[in-house]
Amino acid sequence: MLEVALTLIDTWCKENRYVIAGYYQANERTKDSRPNQVAEKVTSRISENFNEAIMIIVDNSRFTMGCFEPIVNIFDHHENKWKCRDASVDSFEDWEEAQRITSTLLDSRSYESLVDFDNHLDDLRNDWTNPEINKSVLHLC
Repeated sequence: MLEVALTLIDTWCKENRYVIAGYYQANERTKDSRPNQVAEKVTSRISENFNEAIMIIVDNSRFTMGCFEPIVNIFDHHENKWKCRDASVDSFEDWEEAQRITSTLLDSRSYESLVDFDNHLDDLRNDWTNPEINKSVLHLC
């Protein structure tokens, strides 16, 4: 299923002149903030078409509802390994805007209408591109 999803997403992005620049993952366990094999495999495939691809992993141990500071680890591909980028101000220059947009989306409960790829495979009428949520994000920007 993952291979099918990636192929469809890749085709859609090319048709719409988008570039897949990275992969985002939130692990199931609170104390697990390292990328797993799936994250590394997917991001490696993305980096075949975009050599500056990054992997973003949520650090669940620092997650709070307020989220007043970045709670993600960013990984870059160096020397054939995924290495965590040093946490610096440069990595999070738009953090305040991202936090504002995220808070607004959470307040409006946008997550209730979010369609992921599994929802799409269950019923092809479900649009995995989430045009309404994307429209909201663009409006908030």
